[in-house]
Amino acid sequence: MMSQKKKIFDTLIVGSGLSSLFFIDSYLKKNKKINVLSFEKKKINFIKKNNKHIFKILPPQMLGSENQVNNYFFLNKIKVNPASNFFGSLEFGGLSNYWGLQIDKNITQDISYLKKKTQLKILKSFKEIFKNCNLIGKIDNQNQNIYERNEYISDNFIKTQKNLIYEEPILGYQKKSREKIKLNKINEKKDKLTPYNFIKNKIDQKKIIFHNYFVKNIENHKYGVLLNCSNGVEDRIFITKKLILGCGTLITTKLIMDYLNIEKEVKINHHPRLFSLYISKTKWKNNMKFQPSHLHLKYKKKPSLFTADFRPGNKSIIDAVIKFKKILKPFKFVINMFREHLIFSNIFLEPKYGNLFIKKKKNFHEIYSKKKNIDKIFKFSSKLVYDSLINSKKIFRFFYNYFPGFGADFHYFGTIPMEGSGKLSVNDKCQLKKNKNIYIIDGSVLNFKKNKYPLGLTIANSRRIGKEI
Repeated sequence: MMSQKKKIFDTLIVGSGLSSLFFIDSYLKKNKKINVLSFEKKKINFIKKNNKHIFKILPPQMLGSENQVNNYFFLNKIKVNPASNFFGSLEFGGLSNYWGLQIDKNITQDISYLKKKTQLKILKSFKEIFKNCNLIGKIDNQNQNIYERNEYISDNFIKTQKNLIYEEPILGYQKKSREKIKLNKINEKKDKLTPYNFIKNKIDQKKIIFHNYFVKNIENHKYGVLLNCSNGVEDRIFITKKLILGCGTLITTKLIMDYLNIEKEVKINHHPRLFSLYISKTKWKNNMKFQPSHLHLKYKKKPSLFTADFRPGNKSIIDAVIKFKKILKPFKFVINMFREHLIFSNIFLEPKYGNLFIKKKKNFHEIYSKKKNIDKIFKFSSKLVYDSLINSKKIFRFFYNYFPGFGADFHYFGTIPMEGSGKLSVNDKCQLKKNKNIYIIDGSVLNFKKNKYPLGLTIANSRRIGKEI
């Protein structure tokens, strides 16, 4: 009888973020079970001092999760150079956009180079996700759970946009309603599209077998692929005919670089982000701890250049600002009193302005940035946004811009492109070109030039692969 260690799995997936779970959701409809490697980092703490700088700024939703993020990099033998502000978020087993509140609805704009058949399949998957998860917004003018536009974003504001295109995003909340939804009345914890909520409400967990291990490396095997794994205490070998990697761009890229013996540096695509603070003339009333943006603004002459969004000041953002700007702590009470007059904005640039790389150095991989100044393009973009707010008479003539560094956008993608050239690429079925037994279903295989909010396209593609495998 074959021992447990030598058991041959038909399909094994690494990671349990949203890209993995949407793959699993479509895969399980074939009445099959699936095995998932998802290490629970909360159980074991691996503090590594030289990685502590990655917590210089964490998103408001991640306050208090420093050890989990630290473990993620440490266990996967990745060092982050102090010159790079490289961040991420952990929930249910992966570094991911678990706070993915905004989703670009025009997902085909960044996959036009793929075969028409593949594009249509991805679009179909996206529409299925939109419908099945009851997301808030509209696709192709089909209304579903329309949210009530906040009075701050008036028709007059939209009409004053001379150089910018106004778009409403799809929001990552699940809600059924026959009336327009007021965002303030959404249950932030229960209605949000997160891995925890999705697996709890949408997936039959009886068909999933979770293994509490992380992957150290991947090797070829006569039956498919061999994975050397550990749970921090003991090692274990997994052998599978088909390996599905949905563990996020960083770890997927590191594992494939090791597997293919790639020693040269690999560029990690991302969207450099500028934070802006404005003082509003009127209140933007909100009750949510972290309210999503209601709008996207893009440059009319070149929509791929940048996307800006806005959100009102709230307790989560104020707590984050106070944590990292301790000089403001004595003024926290006063700042909170005026938070509804604070407007925060993100400006995401297209990935050609990115500046992150990963390279193997001895027994670990280092993520780093190089000397690169993008002040000029940020100045140009932020002026367009500032002028739009001034022209609409929304703000006082005061603003504060802050660039936290390359990587602080949390969007990492495009390292192993679909239909790309060379060893680091996959075909249109997301099979690694050097080993058709390895599938990659996260952001590694996609590029996002016009689309600055990658979640929708990523999960639509992973769902498609779950059907086709």
